[in-house]
Parts: sequence; C-alpha cells; structure tokens
Amino acid sequence: MNHRELSKEIIRLTGGQENITQAWHCITRLRFNVREENKVQLEQIRALDGVLGAQFQSDQFQVVIGNKVAAVYEELEEQLKQNGIVRAEVEAEPKRSRGINAVLDTISGIFTPILPAIVGTGMLKGILALLVTLGAIQETSGEYQILASVANAAFYFLPFLLAVSSARKFKVNEYIALTLAGTLLYPTILNAYLENHLEPIRFLSLPVSIVNYTQSVIPIILGVWLLSYVHRWVDRFIPGPVKVIFTSMIVLVITVPILLIAIGPLGNYIGIYLEIGTSWLFAHSGPLTGIVLGGLMPVIVMTGMHYAFFPGTLQNLSKLGYDVLLLPLNLVANMSQAGAVMAVFLKTKNKSMKSIALSSGISAFLGITEPAIYGVTLKLKKPFYASIIGGAAGGGFITAVGLKCFGFAVPGLLSLPLYIGPDGGMANFWYALIGIGISFIVSFVVTLLLKWDEPNAVQAAVPTASQQGDATKSEQAAATTNSASAASIKSSDPAMSPPVTVHSIEEKKGEIYSPLTGELVLLKELPDPTFAEEMTGKGIAIFPQEGRVTAPFDGTVTMIAKSKHAIMLTSSSGIDILIHVGLNTVSLKGKFFEEKVVIGQRVNKGDLLLEFDIESIQAAGINLITPVIVANTPDYLDVVPVQVKGVIPMNELLLLTVR
Repeated sequence: MNHRELSKEIIRLTGGQENITQAWHCITRLRFNVREENKVQLEQIRALDGVLGAQFQSDQFQVVIGNKVAAVYEELEEQLKQNGIVRAEVEAEPKRSRGINAVLDTISGIFTPILPAIVGTGMLKGILALLVTLGAIQETSGEYQILASVANAAFYFLPFLLAVSSARKFKVNEYIALTLAGTLLYPTILNAYLENHLEPIRFLSLPVSIVNYTQSVIPIILGVWLLSYVHRWVDRFIPGPVKVIFTSMIVLVITVPILLIAIGPLGNYIGIYLEIGTSWLFAHSGPLTGIVLGGLMPVIVMTGMHYAFFPGTLQNLSKLGYDVLLLPLNLVANMSQAGAVMAVFLKTKNKSMKSIALSSGISAFLGITEPAIYGVTLKLKKPFYASIIGGAAGGGFITAVGLKCFGFAVPGLLSLPLYIGPDGGMANFWYALIGIGISFIVSFVVTLLLKWDEPNAVQAAVPTASQQGDATKSEQAAATTNSASAASIKSSDPAMSPPVTVHSIEEKKGEIYSPLTGELVLLKELPDPTFAEEMTGKGIAIFPQEGRVTAPFDGTVTMIAKSKHAIMLTSSSGIDILIHVGLNTVSLKGKFFEEKVVIGQRVNKGDLLLEFDIESIQAAGINLITPVIVANTPDYLDVVPVQVKGVIPMNELLLLTVR
C-alpha cells in the first residue's frame, strides 16, 4: 500500500474527513482531534499495511507510522486541505543557526541539491577531454559538439540551478526565482556584453551595468535572498482574491531593478575577488597552503567547513576554467585515507576491522571517505594521524606544481580525466598521479610503522541469568548459545549497574551510548502502549536525573520535533535512534526545552543535543521517562540493552544492534 492509499484508508477509518477537526504529526505518529471517538475503527486501522499501531491518548487519536510518517502526512494533508481542515503546527522545523554555522548551513542547503547536475556534467567534460587526447573523437565532430553542450550546460546556466535551490533554502516560490535568473541571462544584457557594448542602461536615471552573468554564482543567490524578503513583505498587503495576479508582479518589479543595479554587480565583484584571493594565496604561500589544507582536509570535511569553499570553487571553474584549491586537495586527502585504511587491512588481525577496512578503502578510492574516517582511522586514532601526514605531503606537492582540476566531480580515481588539460596536454594529469601516489604511499607506510590498540574483542551484550526473566526469547537463546565464550562485565558500582554478559564482536552491528544520566526502565513498563508494545522499535527507557541529552554516537541529526521534545539521529553505520524526552511532552509545545543542534548537523558522540528543565516539566504533570528507540529495528536481528536495571551514566554503552 503506497502513502496515498494508506492516508485515504486512515481518513476513511477515522470516520471520514467530517469527523476530523485537526490533523498533524510528530516524529513517529499521525495525531488527530476527532468529533466522535466511536466512529474511529481502531482495530481496522491497526491492521493496515504501514501502520505500526493506533490508540487514543490525552484526547487525541494517534496512528503510529514510524520513520515514514512525514511522507504519509503529506498525502493526508493534501486530502484534508480540500475540506479546509485546520492543521496544528508541530512539525519539525530547524532552529535558526547563527554566525558561521548559519553561513555553512545556507551554503550547504543551496549547493548540495545541484551537485548531481554539476558532478555529472563535470565528469562528462573529463571523459570528453580523455577521448580527444586518445584520438577517439574529434572536436569538430557533431558527436563532440552535442556532448560538449551537455557537459557545459550546467555551468553556463548555473544561475538557473542556483535559483531553484536558493528558493527552496530561502522558502520562496521557485518559479519567481527562475524568472529572476532569466532576467540576469536575458539577451538584452547578455548580447550587449558579448558585442562589447558596455555602456550602462539607464533605469529611472540609475545605471544598470552590462555584466556577463552566465556561469555566475553569487549574484543569483543574493537576488533570491532579497526576493524572499520582498515577497513576504508584499504578500502581507495584497488581498487574498488577487494575490495570484499582483503579488508576483509587484515582487519582480521591486526585486529585479535592485538586483540589476546593485546586487548583481556587487555579487560579480565578490566573485572576481574570490578568484583574486585564491591566486594571491597560492602566489604568496606556495606549498604551505597545500600542506596545511591537505593535512586538515579530513577535519574540514567532518566539520562541514568544506562547504565554505564551494562558491569560490564554482566561481573559479566558471571564470578561470579550473580549480586549484578544493578539488585537487580533496583528491590527495581522499587517497591518503585510502592508504591508511588499506594499511590497517593488511596489519590488523581483527576480522571485523579487516572487513570494514577493505570496504571503506574501496569507497575512499572512489572519493567517499566517511566510512574510512568514522569506521577505521578515527576509531583507531593513529591511522587518522597518518592520513593527515599523507594528505599534507601530497597537498604540498600539488600546490608546488600548480595542479588544476578542469571540472567538478567527486574527488576520487574516477575523476582523474578532469586533470587532462583542455588542449589535450598530459603534464597536469601526471602531476595528479604523482600527488595521489605521494599521499597514498606516505599514509600507508606511516600507518604500518605506527602501533595502535586493536578493537576490543568484547563488544555485544545480553542480560545475565539474573536478568533473563525480563529478556526476550532471542536474547535468552543467544545467551545460551554463547555461554561458553561469554564474559561478565561489572560496573565500578555494582549497586548502580548490574553485571552483564557479552558476545564476541562478530555478532555486533553497532553501539549506542546513553544520551542521558538516569534510572533504566524497561519499555514494557511504560504507560504508553506505543513504546511499551515496541510499535516504534526496540530499545530502553531512562528516567533522567539531569536535563541534558547528548549524542549517542557519531552521526547526523535527521529530525527535531518543533515542540523540541524529541530528536532523531542516524549513525555513520545507519542506525536510526529516536530519543523521546518524556511522555506526552508534545503538549508543552516546546516550553522548557532548548535544542542545541539543527537538522542535518553532523555530531560526535557526547555532543550536547538538547537541554530541558526537569523541575518545570514535572511541575506541569508530565512523566519524564525517556524512551531511547532504534527506529529501524527491523534492519537488525535484535536490539539488546547492555543493562536493564540501575542507574546508567551519560555516554556509557547502552544498546547494541545485533546482526
């Protein structure tokens, strides 16, 4: 059953649209206010394919969907809008970032969606250069001309791509934003530039500069940003019946002249000075820039700072035809990660680590280094240091010889054709091969020479015999099967943390550390059936002793409830974890909560995610028991608590996912 069919059935079995007065959703549930509860066919809804459970709670009817709740709600909302049913706003909405985080968030939100277009056409450009060099295709042939038009289209019309992604980021109509881009590339200005008629056009006695906006980056982003504010301001004053006629017209009449007279030329000058700044940096610092940035590139990528280089990189590619900073340095840094993990593959005696190192090494060769960083080098530490040394060595060489990348692509071995000169010259290509060779070999050798601690062979857990009465049958069977090799682990305070039995690393899929300090509570003891019956997944609950929630692993924030009471993260290995502070805390509408991260943010284990006022929430009559749930439980054989009773400190191992 697809999302549309499921939403139709839920509406029908809830008593139809006329029985629904309000509909909204939180992290895992559709929530309804209904006129007559007896019209809701509870058992039939529970039986629907795609529904994990359904219940009445706190004067609400709740349908548990799980991770796909937002997609189902979109279909449901569209159907309810037809009857004018009001929606309560509890959907997750990112908190506004500030300072450098705001800049990086904006750049990431604008450039990430267009990467498939510019990477795909960039790779085609590199392949065409390779074919020309090998004599397989002639530049005068029709085949070359058509393929070259495809390869150059994304960059030539870059303002159109950026208009759409910027509109989505700044929450303004995409088609009005595209019209804005169209004015920048309209023949009146473009033809005047191409014919060298640079005398400004006068608009209300103000000069409109003749600028070539093809392949430009900054002007359209600034223009759409202005458009978003003008649109919201104008929309307030236009009566509803005539909004569609007058709003867009007035918005464009205000925004376009400001864009052409002031913002466009300003953005163009910013782009020019980005080019000048890059050239100055390499002219005056030489290999030092490559050594520093090549070594630190893994840290830059982990913190998201690489997005700050995107405007300059695209500007250089569009205006100069090549990039000398982000793409070449990323290439040697990625090969350095590959060298480190391949050395780990050869040296480690741990079978699980050997397997991870091999697979992540292959990914690193292709330019995807997150599995290598988070799964191997950062975990073992010293190989990570070796990768920094290798990246610095390769970075110093490529900046000394002035390595250029002539297209945008994922910096891996497949991107090497982009280092062939547009004229077919191979010197730059050989520099690229030498650079990645230096990075790989230095990192590989240093990793082999260093000593590191092997991963702990004692990893996964099930309850001890004293706790097996509360364990699931699968846990009991696992404990019996492995009793000969199991080991007992005890906390430093036996009264606080009972002993647990652990399995070998071969059975472990992933680790989840405690996001809170507090008393452990089994899910089945919770008064909320959604959690008690494991409708949303397996896990354990914690009654918090302090009002802080931290990251249970290295990963990404994927959801924050607008009411701030719940947060979802995905680990580097794909574990989806839901931390739901309290039961029915959605009723507080965000009061007494303060989130410390935003959706899409990378976090490390122990990073602060959320703060909440325990005393005020309890004074409001809210139960603060906090379920910690593996939302994608079906992806694993089992989800096992390391301990099931006592007090667990923050950042101590809490759950294990078992293959």
